[in-house]
Amino acid sequence: MNITRHHENTVSWIDLGTPDMETTTAFYTALFGWSVAPPDSGGYRLCTLRGHLVAALGPAEDAGAPYWTTSVTVPDIQATATRFTKLGARIIVAPAPVGTLGLAAVTVDPVGAPLSLWQPTTHEGMQVHREPGTFARISLLTDRPAHAAAFYRPALHWTADPQHTEFRLPDHSIAAIGKPPGKPTAQRSLWLVSFASSHLTADVERARQLGASDVRQSSNGDVVMRDPTGALFGLVPHLRQSRSARPGHPEQSRSTP
Repeated sequence: MNITRHHENTVSWIDLGTPDMETTTAFYTALFGWSVAPPDSGGYRLCTLRGHLVAALGPAEDAGAPYWTTSVTVPDIQATATRFTKLGARIIVAPAPVGTLGLAAVTVDPVGAPLSLWQPTTHEGMQVHREPGTFARISLLTDRPAHAAAFYRPALHWTADPQHTEFRLPDHSIAAIGKPPGKPTAQRSLWLVSFASSHLTADVERARQLGASDVRQSSNGDVVMRDPTGALFGLVPHLRQSRSARPGHPEQSRSTP
């Protein structure tokens, strides 16, 4: 699905802070067929698939195992950051311009999961997703699902089901809620980034051959793994778009890692 503009309060960008850029670059290019650009002055590298932006890799800034960061597009980053603070989140990096691309902020929600905010100007974010080798969805890994639901409902207008097993985002996409990330991840809670796979069994085996390790598998076959540097990521079956399985329709697959 090619994208020119992201819905407000939905995922628009993902990036990974890694302690070993060479290993990380080799892994994701081999697994997904990405092209990784040379680093900018800060070591940040844009990743593309068939010429479309899909993600970025940069130097790790936090202690412990690396992790994929989720960025959510918001209409007013300062107002959103203020609302986050009032609802119990911490602002780690206050809203600030990123060149001419947009404004960014880094937060930690009340259950301990890092989440970034993005107000775009010239950089909208991912240009393709929900295709093989690209972003498919996020899942919140936490042992406090009810607390998370109470925060995200007023913070970003995400609604949770009564059992707190999933969120529905404003674009009608689904974000599952699952088990905490566990060691060696330092964060108590974490947003898991999952990628679409058209050949799940083969991609899992290829990931293993490239140095990834299995973490767990859900009842419908979705797989959670750690890449060679320890970052969690998910692989989920790619759904071919059809009249009965469009974004936002209940026929789409749902999973809790």
